[in-house]
This record gives sequence, structure tokens and C-alpha cells, in this order.
Amino acid sequence: MLQEIADGVFIELDYEGANVGCILTGAGAIVIDTPMIPEEAKHWAKTVSGLTNRVLYVFNTDHHRAHILGNQFFNAPIMSHEAAWKEMNNYKDTFIDRTKNLFKKRPDVQKQLDEIRIVKPELSFTGRLIVNKGGREVHFVHLGGHTAATSGVFLPDERILFTGDLVVVNEHPALGQCDSEDWLKKLRWLRKQKFSLLVPGHGDLCNVEASEPVSEYIRAMRSKVRKQYKSGRTKAEAAVVISQMIDYFPYRQGEKSIIEKRIRAGVSRVYDEMKALYGQL
Repeated sequence: MLQEIADGVFIELDYEGANVGCILTGAGAIVIDTPMIPEEAKHWAKTVSGLTNRVLYVFNTDHHRAHILGNQFFNAPIMSHEAAWKEMNNYKDTFIDRTKNLFKKRPDVQKQLDEIRIVKPELSFTGRLIVNKGGREVHFVHLGGHTAATSGVFLPDERILFTGDLVVVNEHPALGQCDSEDWLKKLRWLRKQKFSLLVPGHGDLCNVEASEPVSEYIRAMRSKVRKQYKSGRTKAEAAVVISQMIDYFPYRQGEKSIIEKRIRAGVSRVYDEMKALYGQL
């Protein structure tokens, strides 16, 4: 359901995958992320067209499929952090094939994905990009942590931050491409800011305190994997952490294998971080 959370600032939290947003300016709209399921992406594009007759930019908060697969349904240049551009520039047809494999039990979605093509960013930035359009100031800010590319959108007048996947609510964070130490650092920074509202990458609207469960999860993952590593266990043996983390957040029926895969990728990533930190034991 479309929500207007401030004057001319709209969000949709009900699509499968990431949350999406639309910021209206006097010169056109800025769209934040696009849905993963093609039918939902088309619905989002139609919704946006009902709000404005021009989209200035589509901003991808990172390069993961939940944020980018609907790019083709918007007639506007795609913008992202430079690191997301580098990742997306290397995507091949196998990226779509892997996405289809996630929906083996949903042939209707697999069929929809046949029409998807990857639309890569035309514009990129590194640290912070400030845009003044149609009487509205919009900041595109690099955040990091979740991925090297993870970025947000800040509206200084409203004190609203679209966090990308730096913050997710009531959901297992994806640590497979993270810098977990940097992620914790950025979350500590976030909690010191005076934002009036956060739009997380996934989950319900929240305030800065909602980032604490994400920090707790990352700290727990680091602690458990560190214990495995210091005990001399291999990365494969450290996968025992999956069963220790699976119930940290709820997940929908039928999604257990997907969440286990997400945790496994996180264990692998953090194991490598511990190996770099402590050296070969």
C-alpha cells in the first residue's frame, strides 16, 4: 500500500524484496529502488506514473537483485554508488538464471523473469552527492557495511533517511558481502544522528533505535564464528553457526532454506574476516 510519509515523499513496503520510495520535486521524481518481481515492478512504475509525469533518476541503494531487477520499467537514468556500478557491469545472463532458481516452487515468477534484462547505472558517485531539483534538496550518501556499495538517500528538511540494507527490521541481515566491523561502526554512527524517520531496506518504518537488533545480530555472528575459528575449525565446520542463528529473526513458512543459505554466506564472509584478523592459526 502506498504511503505518503512526508509532503511528496512516498513509500511502498509491501512488495517482495526491498522497500521502494519516490520523492517528488518540482522538476520530476526520484525513485529509490525497484521491485524484484516483474509484475510488482510494473505496478510500482504505474504507481509512480500516477504521481508524476517525469522520473529524473532511479537510485539503486546497492547492486543486489531485490533492489535492481525492476530498473527496466522506468524511463530514466539509473544512479548508484560506483561500487554497485562495478558489480552490475559484470552481471551476465547467469545472474537472471540464479534468480530464477530462487523461485523453483513459483513457476509463474520464473516465467515473468524471462523478460528481465539488467539495466546498469549511467550515473555513479562515491562519497556524497547533493542534488537540488525543483525546490527540493536530496542527498545521496554512501553508507557501506552491508556491501561496499550500500548507500542511502537523505532528505535534510524532513530529516528522513532511506537506509538501504544498512538497516533491516525484523529480518536476518545479509552478511555475504559485508564488512561486519564497518557495519557495526556505521550503525553506531546512525544511532547518534537526529533523524525523524528511517525507511529501512526491508521491514517497517522505524527510528534509529531499530538498528540495535541488527548490531546485536552482527555481534552474535562475529562472536560465534570467532569461537569456531579460534577453536581451529574449518569454514565448513563453522557452518554449525547456521543452526545457532536461524531463529534469531522470524521467517515465513517455506523460506527456511533461503534463510539458511543467507546465513551460510554470512558465516563464510565473517570466517574470512576472522582469518584476516587473527592470521592462520
